[in-house]
Amino acid sequence: MADMKLRCPACGAEITLSEATRAGDLLALDKAAAAFGDDWPLIREYLDGFQGKREMKAAKRLRLAREVWQMWESGKFCVGGVWYRVGREEFREALRATCNQVGPGLTNHNYLKKVLVGAAEKTSQRRERELREREEGLRSTGYKPVPPDARQDDPAWRAELVRLGRKVRQARTPEAQAAAKAAYGAFLEKGNQ
Repeated sequence: MADMKLRCPACGAEITLSEATRAGDLLALDKAAAAFGDDWPLIREYLDGFQGKREMKAAKRLRLAREVWQMWESGKFCVGGVWYRVGREEFREALRATCNQVGPGLTNHNYLKKVLVGAAEKTSQRRERELREREEGLRSTGYKPVPPDARQDDPAWRAELVRLGRKVRQARTPEAQAAAKAAYGAFLEKGNQ
C-alpha cells in the first residue's frame, strides 16, 4: 500500500504521511533540545552512543531524549526497584563519564543508571554538607527562628497557599511557571505586610 498523501488546503502542496510524521518528530526533537538548553550538546553526545551502523531515526532519538528528560527533569531514577535522587551537576558528570567510557552500541540506559547511582551518593553528601554549612552560618549570625505566623492556622489562607503551590508544580511551560511563581510570591508578600 502506498503511503497516504496529504494536501495542504492553503497552497495545495502534497506531503506523505510518513514525511509529515518525520517532520513532526524533528520539530519535537528541536523542542527537546531547547528544553535541555546549554546541556543539549552533552545530551546529544550521549544519545549518539545509541547509534548503530546506520543513521539513527528522529523518532528513536526523540524517544531516547524523552527517557533522559524524565530522569533529568525530576532528578529521580530507579535501579532494581530502588529510587535515587541526583542533582543536576552530578547528572552532568555522570553523562560525561558515560560518554567517555562507552562508545556507540548502547542499547538501554542501564550503564548511565549505574553511573548515576554513584552520582546520587555525591548529591547526598553535597546536600548534607550544604545543610551543615547553612546551619553553622545561621548559628554564627545569631539567627533565631521566627515564631509561627497566625495565618498558618487560618484554613482559608492555607487552602489558597496550597492551591497556588499546586499551580506552580503543574505549570507546563516556562511562562506559565513564572506567572504561577509570581502569584505565589505575591500572595506570601501580601500576607507579610
